[in-house]
Amino acid sequence: MKRTLLTIMTAAALLFCSCEKDPNDNPGGNNPDEPTIDITPYLGTYLMSRTTDLVLTVATFNIPIDRDLDVETVTVKKDPNKQYGVIMSSSDGMYMYGTVDTLGLHLQNDTIRFSIDTLGINASLEATMVHPVISAPVNGKMEWTSTATGTASAMVPIIGQVTGSISGLMHYRTVLR
Repeated sequence: MKRTLLTIMTAAALLFCSCEKDPNDNPGGNNPDEPTIDITPYLGTYLMSRTTDLVLTVATFNIPIDRDLDVETVTVKKDPNKQYGVIMSSSDGMYMYGTVDTLGLHLQNDTIRFSIDTLGINASLEATMVHPVISAPVNGKMEWTSTATGTASAMVPIIGQVTGSISGLMHYRTVLR
């Protein structure tokens, strides 16, 4: 009887000693070791300005395109289909998806296309914007600079088809929230 009791107690002691608490086992559903991600600082409606600092290169000619674009209304909403996701849209047709992590907002690259048909010249421009990680707004304001690369083509009377490349920067800045 003593041996049976001693064997049961030894087995129970080994069983209880071998059980460790799983660090991922948290009845509240949150792991205290994981950082908290908060998208709410990004959400809202902003007035945003965009400034171009681009160069159009055709053959050996460099044509600067430095312009302040019109101020536009930009809305950042929660993406219902993605955890920590946002959708950024504007009154000017901008529509981008992004996700927020501990470093900031990561917007997907977007492509801007322009068609120009004036004075007998039919031109098309296409530029891809690569966005950096965007820090959370400070006092309701965000600012970042994206890199642009792309192509341009135009049908010019007498000369014919002309092609070129676009490179440079696009500066984004919220002026009011």
